[in-house]
Amino acid sequence: MLPSDILRILRSGSPAFDSYLGTEIYANTDPAYMAQQRNRLAETVEAHASRVGERPTVLLRAPGRLNAFLEYLDMCAGDHMSTTIDGDIPVAVSVREDAVLSVANSNSLFPSEEVSLLSEFQRFSSASWRRYAQDLEDNWDNRSLVYPHHGRPQGNWLNYVLSPFMRVLWDLRDVNIRGADMTFGQATAPFRAGTSSSSALVVLSFLALFLANRDRLPSWSIPDVCRILGEAEWYVGTHGGANDQMTILRNPVNSVVYNRHSQPGLDSTPLPFVRGVHVVLANSLWEVNKTLGGNQSFNMRKGWMQMGDDLMKLIIQAATQTIAQGGHRESGWLAELMRERFGLETGENAQELEEHPQYWKALEQNYRLFGSLHEDLLGIPDSAISELIMLLPVKITPADAGRILGKDPKTIERLYTRPRRKIGGYHIRTTARFFYRENQIGRTLENIFVEAEKRVASGQLSVDSAEYDRYRLRVGEMVDELQDALSFDFRVSNPQLDLLLTVARRGPGYLGGKLTGAGKGGCVSILVRDNCSAAMCEYLDKEYYRRPERFEVYRQVLQDERKVHKEGSVEYESAQERLDILEAALASIESQRRVITFSRGACALDFSRA
Repeated sequence: MLPSDILRILRSGSPAFDSYLGTEIYANTDPAYMAQQRNRLAETVEAHASRVGERPTVLLRAPGRLNAFLEYLDMCAGDHMSTTIDGDIPVAVSVREDAVLSVANSNSLFPSEEVSLLSEFQRFSSASWRRYAQDLEDNWDNRSLVYPHHGRPQGNWLNYVLSPFMRVLWDLRDVNIRGADMTFGQATAPFRAGTSSSSALVVLSFLALFLANRDRLPSWSIPDVCRILGEAEWYVGTHGGANDQMTILRNPVNSVVYNRHSQPGLDSTPLPFVRGVHVVLANSLWEVNKTLGGNQSFNMRKGWMQMGDDLMKLIIQAATQTIAQGGHRESGWLAELMRERFGLETGENAQELEEHPQYWKALEQNYRLFGSLHEDLLGIPDSAISELIMLLPVKITPADAGRILGKDPKTIERLYTRPRRKIGGYHIRTTARFFYRENQIGRTLENIFVEAEKRVASGQLSVDSAEYDRYRLRVGEMVDELQDALSFDFRVSNPQLDLLLTVARRGPGYLGGKLTGAGKGGCVSILVRDNCSAAMCEYLDKEYYRRPERFEVYRQVLQDERKVHKEGSVEYESAQERLDILEAALASIESQRRVITFSRGACALDFSRA
């Protein structure tokens, strides 16, 4: 449509279009809320028209992702549960005939830019590989690890927008790709706060790429697209999984989606959420900036997973070989194998794994990555999985890992990310235990959601009954347990997040709460009884946001960062920017916490519904 036609619909206040937005997109039909959304979308289209004129335009929007339940499982072939929030990012798109990407953003932090897609790809793909060729295959995974955003400024927002184009060009170098004019409007998805606004940018950019090049691209399946989206974001330097992008693309309105990364083809199961529960999304105001150091922490944990998986596969291989050679008949054979083959002390007697050689056959057939640590996937009992995890070292240094894996320590650090401290290492056993706990909790939550909804739909239960309330309480307990695993097993919480959750636990109607996103800052999601959600927001205002002492440590961290870096450097400017963001946030407290709804995933808005 032409921008003028889109604006006419958005400015008209059409009841039919408001009904479409409210029920099928945002899951919120409040008239004032609808007016705000239409006005924000209209401003996006107006800004775009001022740049490109009356050219055919598509208005896209992509929501933030909420990991209110599970975390990280997509990165190791596990099933991940998440949803999308009503906070989103809009973008108006017009197709170009040349291979140029021209972008603008209403947020002054993100300057306009115009780039040649082919020049950017040529610089990235042709960077010298000679020094890495002996250890690393020149593929997308390794090149994006060695040369992220090559030739572009670290932390530049356009890196996210470029990433799908770079990923597609890596596979389709002969495609005469078209670019696009993209104008991003005012975002309501929290910024750098754990709701993956960055992945929303990646999804929007891919949709723009697809609109511009659909006649030149392969016939991808939805699982293909989800895989491409996950891998595309590696270009910016953060090697995550595909769950954020998959959820943002696929989540139905008013649903939680269980993404089956354990299956050969990525699949999703929409689930109902328990009734009578609201989610309050609260920003800790401690910002995690993955582009300026946070990505090292993120990639470090991916290194823990990858090394743990590599060690696990070696253990399974060694055990099955020992069994095939008849070396499993003596008591203690497994502990002796671990000591002689790997130099590892198990610490406990793995009786079940020693006495049931068929378990090792099942492991050989079914084990993929840490995300498969569940009896449904491995085909062995929970007790044997617990013994399996205990075979892994608690922590292993690059030198010891190199000895076992047959590589020098420098190569280990390149492949698995270098620990920050000289005495540091890779935390393997607790990482495996973290994913094992996540898998168990995920399947428990799925059963609760399905069973509770089924019993209500059949008339067996009322949502107001004490028996149904036990479902709410159980879900809250599961979410608290997840936070415990994130804090102590995977170590991605921080004191600011812990403080906010401690405050929230004393608030009205609290059921459960956890960090959302990669951790080390950002938002928490708080499950609250629906009749207490407004009171919880007011309570947080009083006991957290209006207490200056709650932010003393973070403010001091940022001030110290400025002291140790030269004025004008990227690090200095980042610290100053985060200080400014903190002060602005504390001046607009009501926007830092709100009750959210579960919106529809990314889509082009359908103006024929007006």
